[in-house]
Amino acid sequence: MNTDKNKSNEQITIKLLDQKDWKIVKEISVVSTNQFGVEITIGVIIYDRQITSDYKLNDDPEPNQIKRLLDYPKQELFTNDELDELILSAVKSKFPKSFVRSHQVLWDSDKKRYDYLLKRPSEKAFLEIRPDFSSIDIYSLNGKTFTVFNKEINIYQDFTLESIKSHFFTVNCDFERRESLITELYKIIFK
Repeated sequence: MNTDKNKSNEQITIKLLDQKDWKIVKEISVVSTNQFGVEITIGVIIYDRQITSDYKLNDDPEPNQIKRLLDYPKQELFTNDELDELILSAVKSKFPKSFVRSHQVLWDSDKKRYDYLLKRPSEKAFLEIRPDFSSIDIYSLNGKTFTVFNKEINIYQDFTLESIKSHFFTVNCDFERRESLITELYKIIFK
């Protein structure tokens, strides 16, 4: 008797996560160029952000409900704030063609999908965001210390492990708002 036929009749269910576990996952595709000049994604950097009243999927202004559902949710409806822009800019400083895709995690099946993706081989990299000192009199900084965001992150393999080894991404943030930006950056969960 074919047991596969019986399995196909099993009911599959999904469950809404507790609201405190709702997230927006940011998946940065690290895009390089191979020896033939073809752009390839060598790996992905994944982090998540808590969904809040300010950080969420925004309402779709498309009046036609059918059109709205065709590509739901559209990438442009996801919030991208200054923290997201800083992280992407750091990656783009080394790999300019890199881009980000956002996803909601509301259901247990969404969480399982990302847990599965994280089982890929990965390599460690560093992400550093430091204050922009370019408009500051360098001599006025003598003897002072400044907090930076420096975090070990993972790059998950999409190409070869060698292509994602030993990367250090860095970018500068606004000098006047450095402390609040860096404090908020440390709240982000990198996978």
